[in-house]
Amino acid sequence: MASKRMKQGNRRGFTLMELMVVIAIVAMLVTVMVPVILGFMKGRGLSMSGNNIGGFVAFARSEAMNSRMTHVIVCYTEEEQIPTPGSDIPLFVGPGMALFRVNPNFANSQRPGEAEINYVRQLDFGGQIGGEVKFSTRWTQESPKGPINFYLTDGANDRFKNKFKIAVLPDGRLIIPEDKPGYVLDTDQTRGLRTDLVLTDGDRFVYIDINSATGAVRRSIVYERSEVDEPE
Repeated sequence: MASKRMKQGNRRGFTLMELMVVIAIVAMLVTVMVPVILGFMKGRGLSMSGNNIGGFVAFARSEAMNSRMTHVIVCYTEEEQIPTPGSDIPLFVGPGMALFRVNPNFANSQRPGEAEINYVRQLDFGGQIGGEVKFSTRWTQESPKGPINFYLTDGANDRFKNKFKIAVLPDGRLIIPEDKPGYVLDTDQTRGLRTDLVLTDGDRFVYIDINSATGAVRRSIVYERSEVDEPE
């Protein structure tokens, strides 16, 4: 009986040749599939960044309306350390967007540690699934970076004078510099298109329009470099 059980047990194993064949097949599949998966995920990360901006703008509008205070969305094309009054922990933002609350009456505020310009939250492009995302080179060079007079304080305009910014008013409206009415995404005008924001992962591009009245965000499909008029 014992001999019979030993023979049955021996039949359950694999030979060295069988294991080597399986390993070779798995290695071949990995070699073929990994580039395909990485390419898909890279485009997916760029697409998701466009969706995340919609959520970030919605959050900014909610904060402005709930607090009845003007806020400002600031675009950071590179990583920067920003001042954090009352904290010894350094805070870095970018590439991405950051939201700040602007309080011209901060001296009389009941909020502990309140300043004229107060950091609220950021949207980090570097942590996107499928690769890092940034603002396109042409958008970075050509986007309007002047003051938003009548809506932001002199202090806010001075601090963010070299950055593209969007004022978020207490009634939920957005003040977007040089904003164009309507949407022109996914049309024959896409080549050379100028929208509110343009994102890239180095090989692909997404164009984003923001509705200044409702805060709705619309993004284009993900375009390959050969499909758009963007510099290297």
